[in-house]
Amino acid sequence: MKPYVTLNCAMSLDGFIGKQGLRVRFSNEEDKRRVHAIRAKSDGIMVGISTVLTDNPHLTVRHAKGKNPVRIVVDSNARTPLNAKVLDSSAPTIIAVSRRAPIVRRKRLQEAACVIATGEKKVDLKSLMASLSEMGLKCVLLEGGGTLNRSMLELGLVDEVYLTITPILLGDGIRWINGTLSRKINLAYAGSRRLGDQMVLHYKTK
Repeated sequence: MKPYVTLNCAMSLDGFIGKQGLRVRFSNEEDKRRVHAIRAKSDGIMVGISTVLTDNPHLTVRHAKGKNPVRIVVDSNARTPLNAKVLDSSAPTIIAVSRRAPIVRRKRLQEAACVIATGEKKVDLKSLMASLSEMGLKCVLLEGGGTLNRSMLELGLVDEVYLTITPILLGDGIRWINGTLSRKINLAYAGSRRLGDQMVLHYKTK
């Protein structure tokens, strides 16, 4: 068993979600409200450690009405800073680490979050999703970077995808799927929606 997973990301017209080490804002106010409405209906919101280190997000609901989801950080080496916003008291947080993550770091993180150790050198995502299901999380919003997005899609752990296309050209940077896919992944078109100068594309995985 696993939670139902919705992948959401905003990108430039040439397919980039950001630049390495630099926070780039894409979503307009209408798209922010759309995304936060999805957050409010989700049991959990999941990101990778790169998102935490680059953006230091709260991962809470601010532009819609509803509850804050459980925050889930995929952090194989337990690098989440102890002063990161995801460790504040506004919502529960789960940090997923590998079994090789430094014990000292894991113990410190356990003071502010629930730490799940799975996988040897990197987090075993299938095992993590099973653990989240056992904890009662039925639906998870994935706001990952390119590496986490690719891994979740390759493992067949994503159920639907929302892509917001922004009329910006970056030229280079981090793609929403980083690296080379190990297999072709077919998506089924489920609709589209215009939000101001942005277009939101909706797909279901087959």
